[in-house]
Amino acid sequence: MALNRRWIKLGRLFMVAWLSFFIYPVAALVTARFDSESRVFGLALLLALALLWGWFWLRIVAGPDQRFAVLVTAAATLLLVVFTLRTPPQYGSLFLYAVIMAGAAFNWRIGLPAVLVLSVLSGAVELARGESITNATGQLLNELLVGGTAVAGRLLIQANQELSLAREQIARLAVGEERLRFARDLHDLIGHSLSVIALKSELAGRLIKTTPGLAAHEVEDIEKVARDALREVREAVAGYRQPTLGAELAGAHEALTAAGIEYHVDQDRAPLPPAVEAVLAWTVREGVTNVMRHSQAKRCAIRIINQGGRATVEVVDDGRGGTLQPGSGLRGLRERVLERGGTLTAEPLPHEGFRLRVTLPLAPANAPADRVPA
Repeated sequence: MALNRRWIKLGRLFMVAWLSFFIYPVAALVTARFDSESRVFGLALLLALALLWGWFWLRIVAGPDQRFAVLVTAAATLLLVVFTLRTPPQYGSLFLYAVIMAGAAFNWRIGLPAVLVLSVLSGAVELARGESITNATGQLLNELLVGGTAVAGRLLIQANQELSLAREQIARLAVGEERLRFARDLHDLIGHSLSVIALKSELAGRLIKTTPGLAAHEVEDIEKVARDALREVREAVAGYRQPTLGAELAGAHEALTAAGIEYHVDQDRAPLPPAVEAVLAWTVREGVTNVMRHSQAKRCAIRIINQGGRATVEVVDDGRGGTLQPGSGLRGLRERVLERGGTLTAEPLPHEGFRLRVTLPLAPANAPADRVPA
């Protein structure tokens, strides 16, 4: 699933929340037998480190202050070295904060060496304050593991962003390809007809004075060619604009699978009138779009029922529910449903999730007969 702004913001706040672990060194400084100078100095170091940590995640990582990444990481490392050396070994180490910053701030070619250097520095500081070689080695390995995880997390986020950009580009290329296809179809349909009309018009113009009968015959041919061209263009436009259930269900399966949403479809195989099938296909497209954009669902089910002279399609998810604000897509769908004499329901479910339901009569008396749009 692509990382939208909301998820990125939540991720930043989650990392800032790591400052809650400062409660342990703060409690130790306040309650243990430190002299006043050491207590004030230690609390000031922790406050400075907390400010750097918050600034780092809220403004520096992929933010407007990214140019300060090296400076902030170096400053945090210096503060942690001083703080660690001035506190007894039993109070543990906060050096992983600097290691995480190094892994998250730089690309992996710089981040991995930085994590290695800071991990070795962490082990050396532990030795300097009286820890055993075993404990110092354990500290080094711990920092390496944490720093490597930070580097891997950055790579994963970058891959997700690149994938999102690639999907957007593929979508734009698909739209462009469809436009080219439609342009080619129109050219092939009317290019020949217009050429014939032009030639016959010239011929009729030359014959109208000498042989009016032949000229009238050419004019009849011109009318026939023009009507045939108009019919072919209308058929082409109708085929271009009207979606099919098969294509929309296949597209829904691909899109939901790519978004990590479990997908299930239950479909009656009875044939449907083209106009009814088109509205049901629009319903599937709109419902799946809303599931992906708004629901935060894990599962989505599509049910298509054709019985009793009525066709029904339901798009149901297990997401957060709530009232859906009707946008242009839902308003346009409602207009199509009303044109066919059907009903549309968009409502949250009692416990969780949302349901979009459209029911259409197969041959409504109050709807216009199926026709090719002009």
